[in-house]
Amino acid sequence: MKKLQFILFLIVPLVNFGSVFYFDSQFEDDARVLIQPAGYAFSIWGPIFLGMIIYSWFQLKSERVDSPYLRTATIAGIFAALASISFVPISYTNIQWLGFVNILWHLIALVILFISLRKQIELEKNPNTHWYYLPTQMYLGWICAATAVSAALMLTEAGVNLPIEQQVTITAVIIGALVLIGIFMAFQKGMVVPLVFIWASIGIIAENGTYPTIKYASIAAIIILAVVSLSQIIKRKRLAF
Repeated sequence: MKKLQFILFLIVPLVNFGSVFYFDSQFEDDARVLIQPAGYAFSIWGPIFLGMIIYSWFQLKSERVDSPYLRTATIAGIFAALASISFVPISYTNIQWLGFVNILWHLIALVILFISLRKQIELEKNPNTHWYYLPTQMYLGWICAATAVSAALMLTEAGVNLPIEQQVTITAVIIGALVLIGIFMAFQKGMVVPLVFIWASIGIIAENGTYPTIKYASIAAIIILAVVSLSQIIKRKRLAF
């Protein structure tokens, strides 16, 4: 299963980035939603994909301590990779509810992966193990943010068209919800997740900062998440896990 996981994460960037060379962007016709960050924010996929290749390669090493947690993490990693590969053809259908199901598929797999690795790392003897596990938290954080975007796109496709004032308010509430999730994850040894939310918040300001409520909610999110995550990093003397 570890070899399969490694192979799949090698295929993931080939499918996701390779499709750009043969087809037009599958996102050009998508509706714009206020929770969606600026386009440059999605460059985080590069480090995520590269990081997951490194992570899955590290899991192949013979020094890994075999346990039910490691086996569960490997299965979850395989499902996350399959979700990422299948997202490409799904995205070209422009069926937003199908894309939302795919994001939920990602989310469930990555939550299980996080829980399993948090237990597995306690068994590992290599003190550098946590560095190789960091990409999984970056992946989880970005998918958490993507879930909100995908849900908004799905509702828009379904004909939910609220007045702009309500859209702004709901967007601010979603930002607040991400802050709460980020704080929770920071105290669960997942400090990379709130750092990813900070990146997303910067992108939201760049894209929709003309709306004061969204702008100031995002700034508040950045400050709160920075304070919480950095305090946990200083306390634990490591970036995560």
